[in-house]
Amino acid sequence: MALRPPADFVPPAPPSHSPSERELRALWDRHEAARRERERAGEWRQTLEQARRGGDEELRPAAPADELPAYLRDRVALGPHARAALRPLPRSGRVVAAGVDTFSPCWYAEPGSPLARAMQALATHRTRLAWLLPERVGGYRVGWFAEPGLVFAEGRPGAEALCTAAELPLALGRLQGALEDLGVPVTTVPSAGVRRLDVAADLWTDSSAEGLALLECIGVASVGAGKLATYRAGRQVESVLLKSRAGRTLARIYDKGAQSGAAPRGHWLRLEAQWRLPRASRIDPAEIEAVLLRERFQRRFDSLWKAAGGFRLGGLAAVGESIEAAVASGQLLPSRARSIAGYLVLAAAGIPQGAKRTTYELERECRELGLSVSLLQAPERRVDVAAVLDECLAPEVWR
Repeated sequence: MALRPPADFVPPAPPSHSPSERELRALWDRHEAARRERERAGEWRQTLEQARRGGDEELRPAAPADELPAYLRDRVALGPHARAALRPLPRSGRVVAAGVDTFSPCWYAEPGSPLARAMQALATHRTRLAWLLPERVGGYRVGWFAEPGLVFAEGRPGAEALCTAAELPLALGRLQGALEDLGVPVTTVPSAGVRRLDVAADLWTDSSAEGLALLECIGVASVGAGKLATYRAGRQVESVLLKSRAGRTLARIYDKGAQSGAAPRGHWLRLEAQWRLPRASRIDPAEIEAVLLRERFQRRFDSLWKAAGGFRLGGLAAVGESIEAAVASGQLLPSRARSIAGYLVLAAAGIPQGAKRTTYELERECRELGLSVSLLQAPERRVDVAAVLDECLAPEVWR
C-alpha cells in the first residue's frame, strides 16, 4: 500500500530571492547578445546566398538578373575577411554537357495480355526480384516483375554521352522500335512512367591537379544529416558518393575520364544525381524537360552546395597560415586552433578521432574555415566546390 502524506502537510517553500537590478541587467544583456548573434548569423547566411565575389573582389549578385540588397552595395559592408569568405562567381565554359545518364521506362502488362505472354516466353534469366531477357536490347537491360506485371527497360540513352531532354523522346522511340522488332509490344500499352532517372553534368577541368583537388575537397565536406563515402586509387580520390543517413546513394561525383579511359585523371568529372522513383511519384517520359532535369540535379546536390565553400588545399604550411589568419580575425580562439590543427593532421593520416560528436564538430569548423590537408603532391590551391556546383547549374548548360 502506497503511503500518502496528510492532507494538511505543507512542505517548506524555498526562500524567495528577488533579483537585484544588476542581476536583471546582466540577464538582459545576455539575452540581447544572444539575439544579436542570431541576427548576425542569419544576415551572414543570407549574404552567402545573395552575394558573390568577383575577380576584382567587388560584390556581385548570385544571379545575373538580380540586384544586390542596398546594404551590400556599400563598400564598408564587408571587410577583407568577410569578402574572402564569400563564394566566387562561377566560371563558364567548362560544363560540356548536362542531361540524362541512365533512365528506366516501364509499362504494365495485364495478365494474359500479349505483352505478358511475350515476357513470359522471352525473359528466361532469373534474378532475385525480376526475370530478364538474356541479351540486351538496343543497349538496354530488359525484364519484368511478374507478380505486379511491370515490364521495364534500363540503360543509357546516350551511351557514354549524356542525353539531353530534347533527345530523350527519340531515344525512347528507338528503344520501343527495337522491342517491337523482338516481339515485345510495348507501344500498344500506356506508359507506366519512369522508375529510374539519373541526371548528370560533365565538367572538363583545366588540369588534372584541379580535378583531383576538387574531388579531394568534396570528400572532406560535411553534409549535415547525410554522409560521404570516398573511394581512392592509391592517394588519389576517384569517386565520392553522397548518401542519406540510412546509407542510400543519392548522388556521386567521379572521375569519368579515369573510369572510361577516355581522358587523363582529373580532367573529366561527372556529377550524377540518382533517383529511384516509386509508383506514386513516377514521371511520364513526355514530362521530362530541361527545367525538370536541372531542378532534380539541384535538389540532390543542395546539401553539398550548402556545406561546401572554399577550401584552401595544401600542406601543413598552408593550413597553418589559414589558422593563423582565422585567429587574427577573431574567428577562432587559440585553444580551439590547436584542436583543429591536430584533427587535420590526424585525419590526413587516417587516424580515428574519437567520439563521433567531437569529430562532427571539428569537421563543421574546418568546413566553415575552408581547411583541408592535401594528400596530393601538388602545389597549394584554393578550390571552391560550391562555385563549381553553381557552374553546373547555369540554366544555359541544360538547354
